[in-house]
Amino acid sequence: MHSGPSSYIWVSEGTETTTEAKPKYQLPSRTWTIIKKLGELASFINQQDVNGGLKPGTAAAKFLCHLKGHPQKLAFMRIYRQIPIDGTEFAPSKIRASQAVPQRQTSELEAFKRLQKCPVVPRLLGYQEGTQGENEIVPGGSEVLIVWEKVPGEPLSEEYFWSLKGQDREKIRGEFRRVYQKFLAYGVMPCLADSTKLIYDASTGTIHISGFRLALPFDTIEQFREEDYVLFGLANRSDDGNKLIL
Repeated sequence: MHSGPSSYIWVSEGTETTTEAKPKYQLPSRTWTIIKKLGELASFINQQDVNGGLKPGTAAAKFLCHLKGHPQKLAFMRIYRQIPIDGTEFAPSKIRASQAVPQRQTSELEAFKRLQKCPVVPRLLGYQEGTQGENEIVPGGSEVLIVWEKVPGEPLSEEYFWSLKGQDREKIRGEFRRVYQKFLAYGVMPCLADSTKLIYDASTGTIHISGFRLALPFDTIEQFREEDYVLFGLANRSDDGNKLIL
C-alpha cells in the first residue's frame, strides 16, 4: 500500500449537494454549493495487499463550499470514495464492481461525531453515507461525504509562529493550552499532529483544533503535558532532551 496525490473525484464548481437530516446529531437537511476543489489524496492498494487482508483503497478530496443561498457561510467538504485495485482502473465495470465494499467506517466522521459538543473544534454541519452509482469508479463501493464549519483564521505554520516575538509566542501557547485541555476530554487525537492542525485567528488570538482525517480515538482521559507544545510545533527540545526551548 502507498499514498499520494490522486484525481479520482471530480465535482464541478457550482454543483449542489444535499446532506440529509440526522436528528441524533441535531443536524438539519442542508444543501451545499461547491466553490472549488482544494486537493485530493488516496491510499492505493494492489492485489498482494488485498490477499494480505488490507482494506480497500480510498480517495479523499477536499472542497471549499457554502450553504446554498448564503455565500458568506463557508464550510469545508470532504468526499471519500473507494477506488479500484491498482491495475484495474480501466477494467470493465463489473470487475470493478466485484471489489465493492459498501460500508466502511471513516475515522474523520467518527471523530466529528465524538466532538459534536466540543467548543474548540469546527462544528460538524452534515454528512452522508452511501454507495457509488453504476457509472462511478467502483460501482456499489463506499462513499462518504462530510461537511464541517470553516472557522475564522488560518492553519498556524511553524515558520510564522517562530517569526513572532517571544511574548506573542507565549500568548499562542497559552491559548493552545486552554483549548487543548478542553479538547482532550472528548477522547480524540489528531494523527500526525503539528502546528497546521491549529487554526489561529490572529485578529482575536483564538485557536481551534482541526485535522481529523486520520484521527485516533482513546478511552482514557488524557491530561495536558508540556510535551504537547513540542508535538504541535510550539516548542523544541534541547539537544540533551532535558528542557523545552521556547
